[in-house]
Amino acid sequence: MARITKMPGRNCRFFTNGKCLYEEMLNSGYNRDWRCRVIRDLEGEYDRLLRQAEAFKLDEEAFTDIWEQRIDEHLKSTVVCRKMIPLDEEGLPFCAALWDDVCLLELEDCSGVCRNFSPDRD
Repeated sequence: MARITKMPGRNCRFFTNGKCLYEEMLNSGYNRDWRCRVIRDLEGEYDRLLRQAEAFKLDEEAFTDIWEQRIDEHLKSTVVCRKMIPLDEEGLPFCAALWDDVCLLELEDCSGVCRNFSPDRD
């Protein structure tokens, strides 16, 4: 007897690279475990640099130079993220698995057409 399988969810507006973004779009940012670890680390680093810049009364140009240097050092670090899929272009996004500030590798795979299916508007 033939087995019935679900239709693929490729034409759903919540489908991205085989992952389901429904929960993230429903309540953006709620699940902090899905956020990109590299971005979370860089946000903390930025806050620390801001405090240091205020304490040392750095001007905007000096602050920008230091920040760009720290980003480069951080992204070249071997402990950045084991799941990172680097892109050849410089700047953001720096990882192929990044959607907004969410790591697609942390999301569930799309199981196909489901009750949350919504046709893509394109």
